[in-house]
Amino acid sequence: MTEQRLSDIIDPALRGLGVRVQVREERLRLALAEVVGDGLAALCRAERLDRGVLVIATTNSALAHQLQMDAPRVIEALNQRVGQDLVRRIRFKAM
Repeated sequence: MTEQRLSDIIDPALRGLGVRVQVREERLRLALAEVVGDGLAALCRAERLDRGVLVIATTNSALAHQLQMDAPRVIEALNQRVGQDLVRRIRFKAM
């Protein structure tokens, strides 16, 4: 029997069920809460991932600015938590 990564098995199954994108986005939502911490997690939310651009809704522009300044660290931490290089850039919008 050959060794396979779990993602090599699960990813096609999720794609077949039509939920792969939703699962990835939910993983990123959970990861963002971990990366920014409980205090900021209530003030922002990962909304969607579109071709490597993660859209994050924030309650105010000051938080968006702070997260933009920390974007390289946030992107690296998110990708590390989900185990894939899914996020290349972050874009912000108002909640």
